[in-house]
Amino acid sequence: MSAFSLASPGFITIHQEGGMFLSTETYAIGVLGPRRILHTAEFVQRGQELEELKPVKWVSWDVPVPENARIFAAGGGISPGQTHQFWIGWLAERRLHMQALMQEKPIEAELAADETPIFPAITDGSGAVSLYTWRPAPGGATALWRHTFTGGIKKPGTANAEALSEIPGRPLVSVAAAIPSEAAAHALIGWTESGSEGAVLGIAVIMPARMRVVRSKPLRDLVSFANQRLGVWAGVKTAAGQYQLAAVVQSRADAPTHRLAIFNVGADAGEGRVNLDTPVPPGRLQAAAFDYERNHLQAMLDPAYLTKDGNLWFGRTPPMIKRRGIDLDSPLPIATTSYVYWGTRAPDGTISFEPL
Repeated sequence: MSAFSLASPGFITIHQEGGMFLSTETYAIGVLGPRRILHTAEFVQRGQELEELKPVKWVSWDVPVPENARIFAAGGGISPGQTHQFWIGWLAERRLHMQALMQEKPIEAELAADETPIFPAITDGSGAVSLYTWRPAPGGATALWRHTFTGGIKKPGTANAEALSEIPGRPLVSVAAAIPSEAAAHALIGWTESGSEGAVLGIAVIMPARMRVVRSKPLRDLVSFANQRLGVWAGVKTAAGQYQLAAVVQSRADAPTHRLAIFNVGADAGEGRVNLDTPVPPGRLQAAAFDYERNHLQAMLDPAYLTKDGNLWFGRTPPMIKRRGIDLDSPLPIATTSYVYWGTRAPDGTISFEPL
């Protein structure tokens, strides 16, 4: 089993407010050598127009990662340089391990047998990290849980779990994100459901003193597409559309058609709205991945689609083929800053990026 997946492709980009556009920091994860030692690298934009994404250097954490572990990064609204903490996690069966750069050994916790993690984890301004999860609840509902970990230099780590809320459906695909420059313990959770009345898109905004959950009306005759990395975006301050979720939905036919669904939720208490006007490219869809460019005033979506013929399509008006011969199990390693990059994993476990 690969250490990385569509839900956790082996890198994280952290967005922080900085003038008209967001400043970004990209960190990649690698498992190197026969002992599978955890390594990370910070990537910076270089070139005349900052069109290149290059590593500063790969740093060993001197921590071995189990063979069948699923590795994931932690994002946040604040730069690790300000929080003085950076987290990596991995899941080996139901055993959860959270490793801080400034901690000597992982902090461990056990997930329930029916518990589903939501990637990535989110770090707050205090340096604590939270992994959000779903657990089935009675009556067809689903409970949202939060596992919080703290750790510092020469201090014992702590782990705490708490139930936050319930939704009436069963999420099929989920994603977590941070609000740029938000230092409080928070998260933005996006998900899709497949109900008897149609697909439902949902967004949860989790803040220390409040939580807002918005679910779309059912999209009749449509269901959620399973093999995708959702995109979720949060505006800052004066953004007209405060939150947005991007996902693929499909018809119920044996040979389904696929559509791009955009769920917009404003800053008020409204229900939000779904736009289905943009089709995905022709062909049988294998996987999809969504991300947003570094703009906190306008949602600038970058969609990518992998079809079963190995073609990678990118863009909206209309999507264009950018790569051919892509492995159908690819985690779609697409990093987004002010440019969009395609990642290539080398045999030694490191990753490099080139413009897509």
